[in-house]
Amino acid sequence: MLFETATCAVAFPQAAAAPDTTSRVSLGVLIDTSAHQKEVIDFQRNVIRSVADGFGGLATESFVLRYADEIETLQDWSPLKPGLEDASKRIELDVESGQNRRTLLYDAVDAALKKFETSNKANSKVLVIIAEGNDAGSAAKYTEVKKRAIAARIQCFVLLVASHNLMGGRMRHFGYYLYDLASATKGKAYDVERSKKNLDKAIRDVLKRVR
Repeated sequence: MLFETATCAVAFPQAAAAPDTTSRVSLGVLIDTSAHQKEVIDFQRNVIRSVADGFGGLATESFVLRYADEIETLQDWSPLKPGLEDASKRIELDVESGQNRRTLLYDAVDAALKKFETSNKANSKVLVIIAEGNDAGSAAKYTEVKKRAIAARIQCFVLLVASHNLMGGRMRHFGYYLYDLASATKGKAYDVERSKKNLDKAIRDVLKRVR
């Protein structure tokens, strides 16, 4: 601000601008399209849209992989909103995976972790896994996948989606190792099942935890 008189001008220093502390995130999304997700595949499309809405303004780039008895890139690195919305429209159930009973969860997580090697190095890295939670037939071992995620500093969040109860009495029957992966990478896992209320609560909590 500048005050003038007839003889002098006195300049007062302006307050320094606050530093930009806004997080910038490279976001990966992995979705289970196996035959066992038949009753929740539409809900999973909505999960993708909720992730897109939640991370809007936070993530600068994103990709989407899907898995069943094979792994496919639905959307390569792209701006968040259009990328995830386009991917949500192309999510289809892999009906053939029910015949060979393979669900390559760990192989898919491993592929997603490797994908981050081509991300913006300045960004934080977050992987959101949308899945029933169990593996059948992967070549990758869970311990190897966990080690890779920790070494790469990729924060993993898990949204367990299913048409059935994810627990069996006091024992967890689905997503046991994904809960461990989330904890080991300073993320978190959530039993969403197919509840919009659970989904909204989980997304809010994820956004609080992103580093």
